[in-house]
Amino acid sequence: MADIRMRVLGHPWERTTVADTGNHEELFIALFLRAMETVPELLALPVDLEACSVRWDGDEVSIHHPDVEQGAIFRAQPAPEGSAQGGAPVRTRPPELWREERGHSFYPAPEVLAEIPGLWATVLEPHEHRVVSLRYVSAEGEWYVVEVDDASGQAYGWSCLGGDRSQGHWGLIDLPALESSRPDADPSQLVVRDLDFTPEAAANVLPKGRPHDSCGDEDCPVCPPDFMTAYVARLRSVIAEHGFAIQAVLGDESSAAYCYTVGLHESLGCEFVMAGLDIRVMQGLLHSLTKRFAGSPGPVDGEALDGLLSNGFQLLMRPVASLEPFSMLRAVYGRETAVPYWQAVWPDRDGVFPTDASCSLSPGTQPLL
Repeated sequence: MADIRMRVLGHPWERTTVADTGNHEELFIALFLRAMETVPELLALPVDLEACSVRWDGDEVSIHHPDVEQGAIFRAQPAPEGSAQGGAPVRTRPPELWREERGHSFYPAPEVLAEIPGLWATVLEPHEHRVVSLRYVSAEGEWYVVEVDDASGQAYGWSCLGGDRSQGHWGLIDLPALESSRPDADPSQLVVRDLDFTPEAAANVLPKGRPHDSCGDEDCPVCPPDFMTAYVARLRSVIAEHGFAIQAVLGDESSAAYCYTVGLHESLGCEFVMAGLDIRVMQGLLHSLTKRFAGSPGPVDGEALDGLLSNGFQLLMRPVASLEPFSMLRAVYGRETAVPYWQAVWPDRDGVFPTDASCSLSPGTQPLL
């Protein structure tokens, strides 16, 4: 094991212990890349790693950014024997607030915590290979812990808020903040530790539907097949051949199914979405919408369309407020893509749309995106 101390822009020296590969330069760069993902002061910098300059003297690495004049944004070196962290006081983990309401402790036993790698300790391991030691869940999300600082409760792992697991990511997890969170004073909203969870490699326990971070070895027995990469490649081929693809999102007890186009904006300047009907019906209607607006300036807010639904019913066109529901658009075109989506809304049996308070459709039958 290697004792390392490092200093990140605006922070005091911090000491950690990491598996020693004999290549300190590789280790220091891995620590820097982790810091770029998790330290707020570095996250705020323009992301241009090629603009950074790395100085390596055989024992210490210092990394400089062209937008920062007051010195290195990151330094790392072997920790001298007997050195202390120094700087700001060490943060200590506060006591649990909601142990009685949970019916069990939020943190595992001290001997279990002691076996979990400390912060920064697994930076050289591929994400999929890291052992997930703890799992926490709530109505709002799920958190998987691979590293933890027992003294402060700060952790590192994979987490996802909401149901769209394609938006899950690796990063810092503030366990004390999760423990103390109790939205609307409702005990059912507490974050709880999964008492039945068995530690295992991330590849085997992280949920399906997430982007994978493979180690790059095609014959790796741990990393799963990169389904997301293959699926995005397939979508791109469909878009290249047909001009757009249609992504279906199945419904469940709490949410309605919906279908949306991906790639149509390249020819029409916008995308379409429908919700609340049978998947096959919505797919057919989206194809019909594409033909209806081909060669036109595009939809107008409040525009009613005839001839697409049976029995003389109309479809109402309305702009969509957020791109959050369209994860595959972001997967194909990038997270920063700004594309207008239009929802084609269907009416109740009296021809009244959900945009009208008198609509008889029950809440959630056709969410307005």
